[in-house]
Amino acid sequence: MRTRPTVMIGRVLPFLALVLPGLPARAADRDARREMSAASSRPVVQETAGEDDAAEAKRRLDVEWLSFPDSARFKVLGLHWFDENKPRLWRMPAATFDALPSGVKRQAKAPSGGRILFRCNTGSLGLRVIPQSKGNLSCLDVYVNGRYLRSVAAEEANTQASLTLFTELDRQEKEILVYLPYRQELVVQAVGVDEDTLFGEPRHSFSRPLPIVFYGSSVCQGSGAYKPGMTYEAILGRELNVDFVNLGFGGAGKAEANVVDLVNSIPACCYVFDLGKSYGMQDETAYKRMLQTVRASHPDIPMVCVTPITSSLETHSEEYLTRSLHTREVMREAARDLMQTGDKNLYLLEGPDLLGLDDHDGLSRDGVHPTDYGYSLIARRLSPTLTKALGL
Repeated sequence: MRTRPTVMIGRVLPFLALVLPGLPARAADRDARREMSAASSRPVVQETAGEDDAAEAKRRLDVEWLSFPDSARFKVLGLHWFDENKPRLWRMPAATFDALPSGVKRQAKAPSGGRILFRCNTGSLGLRVIPQSKGNLSCLDVYVNGRYLRSVAAEEANTQASLTLFTELDRQEKEILVYLPYRQELVVQAVGVDEDTLFGEPRHSFSRPLPIVFYGSSVCQGSGAYKPGMTYEAILGRELNVDFVNLGFGGAGKAEANVVDLVNSIPACCYVFDLGKSYGMQDETAYKRMLQTVRASHPDIPMVCVTPITSSLETHSEEYLTRSLHTREVMREAARDLMQTGDKNLYLLEGPDLLGLDDHDGLSRDGVHPTDYGYSLIARRLSPTLTKALGL
């Protein structure tokens, strides 16, 4: 299980601090960061370790199952094409799938950034789902009145699962937000609530009427996060009180024209382009065309260009370093070219300023993708630019 290495790291790091007393102050800071990174995963560790408790909770779950989707009770956020795709929780319109690049098509079936919002006074909550794949870190997060409560997971592909999100809460009206998995396709069949539950209108007052649209690759999608509520977009959404659409496609942030057209078709309060290293060794043509396309359609909407973050592979692989430097340079020059034409609503952020060489304690075990802690660093450092761009 992926949680075990994290637990082991949490045990070994204090020992290293004792046997290496001569480490400089920055090393002590890195130890503190590691502890925070390990702490960010603990809710998932507790979930997987408490299988007996979860089984007992399932036995005690006595709810009325309400069919999903049901727009009068449940609002789906972050999935722009849900009305035409439903009940599929896909991130691109089903009618376009045959023409999509294979990487985008594959990743678009996982509902990264998708959320189910509702308001009711239930004291118990369940979800009946059918995973279409086993998934990778395939949990769902539940937040109640804006605060994280717990995570649950459905592991067996093509097998119906009844998940217990909570029991024995108070019967006051509460806002419930369920974050869907970022790397697992699934179908939600029903929501389980107490039999006498009263529902309010499924709404939330965001600070902006339109969402931020994020387009990019695996870091944008959330790869490496322990929980879907800890991608940097989800963190920023809560911090800035904005809705968001996540169009991050792992390994497929290449700015193909038909993909850009779909990104461009979503009305937004801001567009963030985090194409990452999957842009590859292309020149700036595709990236510049993407910026020009979106600017032509949305002349007054802020756009934020993010070059790729650093990874530990850059310090060990010359080939990977070359690709990293190339993609940063291409994206930087394309953005600067547009800025030099007088575009005042275009912002450029360097990935190494969001997660740099001294922040690799915030990377997951592959040395490429951030952990929850790494994503929190990215969100914290990206927040001032988005706050300025949105006038918050």
